[in-house]
Amino acid sequence: MSLDGLIYTYMACLTNKERRSLEKQGIEVPKKVKSPSFDYISFLKNLNYDGLISSLFHLGCNDGIYKKNDSFNIMLPALLEILANRDFALQSLELKNHDRRGDWDNEFMHLVDRKIRPLIKPVKKIYLDCNVLDPRFLPLLSSQCQRVRHLYIVMHVEKSKKGSIICERDATYYADLIEKQKSLEILAIEKFIKYFESILPSFKTQVHSLRVIEFINSDFKECESLEAIANCENLQRLIFRGCSNLSTKILRPLFNANFPKLQEIFFESSERNEDIEIWIRKFNAIH
Repeated sequence: MSLDGLIYTYMACLTNKERRSLEKQGIEVPKKVKSPSFDYISFLKNLNYDGLISSLFHLGCNDGIYKKNDSFNIMLPALLEILANRDFALQSLELKNHDRRGDWDNEFMHLVDRKIRPLIKPVKKIYLDCNVLDPRFLPLLSSQCQRVRHLYIVMHVEKSKKGSIICERDATYYADLIEKQKSLEILAIEKFIKYFESILPSFKTQVHSLRVIEFINSDFKECESLEAIANCENLQRLIFRGCSNLSTKILRPLFNANFPKLQEIFFESSERNEDIEIWIRKFNAIH
């Protein structure tokens, strides 16, 4: 479905009351829209927020140049409010902004507005791939989304024209997001290269629920220890994919840990470490 098509499909699913609400806010709603066979809004399970923004943003395209306009600024919060008032349980939320140009803080703040809380509160999975955000965003997300079972975080700490993407303050917000979950089962962190001392302790709040821990394309040079994982009594899968600088010192607490339910250790690295290889061989010998 095209970007425009996504919005027009949503438009076709609106009730008369919802259409009038948009019209009162200055949004021109097509008078003749063929209603689809299904009410697609009611079946919405995954919200790709980047896709939604792109669809609305595309409507403001002029000769290939994208710009925010009054229609965009009204339509986004209005459509979110309509979704929040629908009786359905959103299962997953994809948040991505790192490859966007310009300031998108307002667009993300709409999502954590109190009127939108019924929409995002039930989510069980969050994919978070963001760089610079309004400092209020992550604390509000943590306070509203506390039933997450699967959390995937991409850490953007590389340098850019804006400077360091994620600062230590943001790292504490990520830690708080982990700590606030009632029963987190799957935790994946990509590009984890800094702020280990801020984030790793939060793992201890989920030691009874975590079943899968995955690190992807991460550099552990600044990490002191992975002791925070050692007491995850229900851990089933421990994955290091494309990681570097995993020393014996960092992993030693895991060598000595008792993981009664562990089924898989996956270790992918260009560096050889005899102690790690012995640990994995011993594990494979009894599983």
